[in-house]
Amino acid sequence: MMSIFNAEQWSYNHFINGSFGDSRRTDRVIEVAADMARCSGKSIALSCRGNEAKVEGAYRLIRNDNISPEAIRASGFQHTV
Repeated sequence: MMSIFNAEQWSYNHFINGSFGDSRRTDRVIEVAADMARCSGKSIALSCRGNEAKVEGAYRLIRNDNISPEAIRASGFQHTV
């Protein structure tokens, strides 16, 4: 079992095999999920620790029509199985 205290490893394990259509999208999902796991319950801006490029990347991910919430959920569910 992976500890949430290693947010990067937790995120990588959950999302590396996701169907996001592009390795850059997969990398972004992993990065954003790790940031959010580290700061659970906080805003995206706080999760990104003031890094404006990371904030913009997170919002671009959220607005990206090529990545659905279902694909993100499916990747996490598959890892859990």
